[in-house]
Amino acid sequence: MKNIHKQIISLFSKEVWTFLGLTVLSLFVIIRFVNLVPQVDNDFFFSSDDPQFQSEKRISDLFKRNDTQIIISASGAIRSEKYSENITNLTKELAKIAGITYVKSISNGPADLKDALKSPLWRRLLIADDQKSTNLVVLLDESKAQKIVEEVEKVVAQATSEDFKLRISGLPYVVELISRYLIRDLRTFSLVALILFGIVIYLIFHSRIILAGTMLSCINACLWTFMISDLMDVPIGLLTANLATIIFVLTLSHMVFLTYNWKNICSMNSKDCVDQAVNFTLGASFWSMLTTLLGFLSLWFVPAKPLRELGISGAVGTVVAIMVAYGIFPAFLKMADMEKMKKSHKSKGRIYPFFETNKNYIRFMIIFFCLVAIPGIWKINTDPSMLSFFSKDSKIYKGLEYIDKNGGSSPLVIVVESEQGNVLNSGAAYANMWKLQEALERHRAVGSVISLPVLMAEAKQEPLAFFLFFDWMLEILEKPKYGEIAKSFVTENRKYGLFLLRMNELNRVQKRLAIIDELKEIVETQGFIPEIVGGVYKLQGHMSRLVVKSLVSGLTKLVFLFFIIAWLVSRSIKVTIAMILSLLLIPIGILGAIGLYRVPLDVVSSPASNVAIAMGIDSMIHIVKAYRRRKKNKKSNDHIWQDVRDEMWRPVLTSMVIVTTGFSIFLFSTFPPTQRFGGAIVFGTILASLTALYIMPLIANQKFLPSK
Repeated sequence: MKNIHKQIISLFSKEVWTFLGLTVLSLFVIIRFVNLVPQVDNDFFFSSDDPQFQSEKRISDLFKRNDTQIIISASGAIRSEKYSENITNLTKELAKIAGITYVKSISNGPADLKDALKSPLWRRLLIADDQKSTNLVVLLDESKAQKIVEEVEKVVAQATSEDFKLRISGLPYVVELISRYLIRDLRTFSLVALILFGIVIYLIFHSRIILAGTMLSCINACLWTFMISDLMDVPIGLLTANLATIIFVLTLSHMVFLTYNWKNICSMNSKDCVDQAVNFTLGASFWSMLTTLLGFLSLWFVPAKPLRELGISGAVGTVVAIMVAYGIFPAFLKMADMEKMKKSHKSKGRIYPFFETNKNYIRFMIIFFCLVAIPGIWKINTDPSMLSFFSKDSKIYKGLEYIDKNGGSSPLVIVVESEQGNVLNSGAAYANMWKLQEALERHRAVGSVISLPVLMAEAKQEPLAFFLFFDWMLEILEKPKYGEIAKSFVTENRKYGLFLLRMNELNRVQKRLAIIDELKEIVETQGFIPEIVGGVYKLQGHMSRLVVKSLVSGLTKLVFLFFIIAWLVSRSIKVTIAMILSLLLIPIGILGAIGLYRVPLDVVSSPASNVAIAMGIDSMIHIVKAYRRRKKNKKSNDHIWQDVRDEMWRPVLTSMVIVTTGFSIFLFSTFPPTQRFGGAIVFGTILASLTALYIMPLIANQKFLPSK
């Protein structure tokens, strides 16, 4: 009765009501004023003010851009009347959609299919390589892309039949699909992960008060992070869609170690348990927070927009997490049942004895795996295809795969200038550009190429075109009657010409930027200067390079900073070396496994190793703090690490179990990048926790290391 009475009083205490009220107010502000919909648009790789995006702006200034397109592939008996009728009807229905500028198909452009097959332009633009399908090219208003894609999908769904199969591709469509996956994952998996976190926390601590304090603290940390990020104009994007779970884990980590230090103090019948626990834990939490904060800050200044957004929001969340953990949670600890905590503390359960008995096997397995994984680091696919964002069994993937095989799926723009600086509206320039056209088409990574010579070859098919001068034809094709199409491929001063390439992504083994370098060599060999290179293909290549650069530079800086922090925490060269060597095993294990198993390292899953490293650093710092406390009371170093493990196994393994349980839910996502993100964190967290418990003490105990 006494305990029940105490719990009832606790439920109505002013602290509980204050924090509940604060949570409700935060929820109201988030729902009313903060946009929680992931913002993924056509320039989600780089923001418009970034240097990498300047080439896009230059191309747009020089040419009328027509590369923001949706491509619909229509498979069937392309020579039948029924197929032709279906194409005509589909073209008309698509043209009715508000925001679509034009639709080109075999019924709207060439005279008919025969004309398209003979045409230099329409054959490349509309006919698949296997001649089993034709394309509908839809040019749209980029500002209305989301609504247009939805309308296009409805029209396509209605027109699809067994003998008329339609597949959709194009950047606006892919971007819209990614946005949908992120929204669904943010809503579904974040909520399910939250529930799983709560269940595991209660099963471990058996306390409703601790559960309530933990959940309220973590929820508020997430809400406040999103509010502050919104005030800083940082939207939810490719990476920040998973930020809620990351902040939840960062906050939870502080509270797990705080709770177990409190339990240790309670077991010794000390007074003011909570205050002493805060004093014991806060120092280690601060250093852990600082290393994580510096890791996020290193992403703040990179040009890649998703990484920069994660850096800003992650830095905010890291600071908010420790403030909430020590500002809100201790009030709930003071209301918890101390006697119940004492009883639960006495049992070691089954997990720890199992790990202790097999600690040599665990050490061997960790070291052996990391050694085997080292070669995998050089096999990491850091420049994966856009198709890797979708499951291979999905209709979306199969559709994109078919279109990629038949003309390419990713646009690349090359703006060329004559080496001699000559204008491009002469017969000689036309002949040279046609040679360049054919040379580019022969490259294995190029699906199709549309350029000025193709356009002029098409114009020459018209009657009486033979009597027109080259420049006259260009002026005619610049008229609104012909959609000003020439303005998309040659500048007004005739100095620059544009080549629009659709690149093959499937089975690509080279990095995009290496392929672009080869294409630029081809341009130079043919007597032209590749003045500007742009398009999504190039932006993806630079994004992949930045992911690698941020990983390498970020880990290098983190190791250097951690060396300093490790020394400040341990005040021992021997322990510092042990911490650094143990820390290095975590990225080696994670990245090596990714390379060995050929898992694409895309921009969404790349931060997983940083999150796992943060967990490892957190555990190591708390273990070393416990080591220093015990060393003050012991003159001999014998068995001191064993005593530390006996004290710290609970918080370390508890944190591991909670994090892996929560993030394992992401493995059930239908969005492969989210699966990879969750899987890497689950694996990395297990590796980090066991390394902190068993590898770091092993190295620190070696006699060949400096004693101080």
